[in-house]
Amino acid sequence: MPCGSSHLSHQAVLVLEMIAAGSSYEQILAALPHLTYIDIFDAAREALDLSVIDRNPPKVTEGFASIRAAHPRAYERWTDADDNLLRRLAGDGISVARIANRLQRQRSAIRSRLLKLNLDGLLNPSEQSELHRISELDPKDPAEDGTETGDHGGEIESSQ
Repeated sequence: MPCGSSHLSHQAVLVLEMIAAGSSYEQILAALPHLTYIDIFDAAREALDLSVIDRNPPKVTEGFASIRAAHPRAYERWTDADDNLLRRLAGDGISVARIANRLQRQRSAIRSRLLKLNLDGLLNPSEQSELHRISELDPKDPAEDGTETGDHGGEIESSQ
């Protein structure tokens, strides 16, 4: 592919179509005998060069680093085990602050997850009241309810 081109070469398209169809390297080379393994690798490189994947993500900011220092699991994906522990702790009447400490996440993440999983009813009445008060201060963006096209979630931690 010429430098700066915005399209795959014909050869790269042929190779990638065969890979997508489940063909092995040997099958590709048998079907296209003028190619070598290097040509297959070049086709993959062409596709990656055109991809939108950012291979140089931004460096962690001081703000992000300080959040992770205080809450080591901030921004990590939620697992089923995390959700089960959250459910148990909330059901046991543990405060949002203590749950956040136990799960090593921010209180805002705990509140968001409780609401996402409809677990707010497990909290004691004063915690429920506080959760709903805070939720009203940060109204939901209309794009987050899934009614607009292109919706891919919203909050980092609660969508994970």
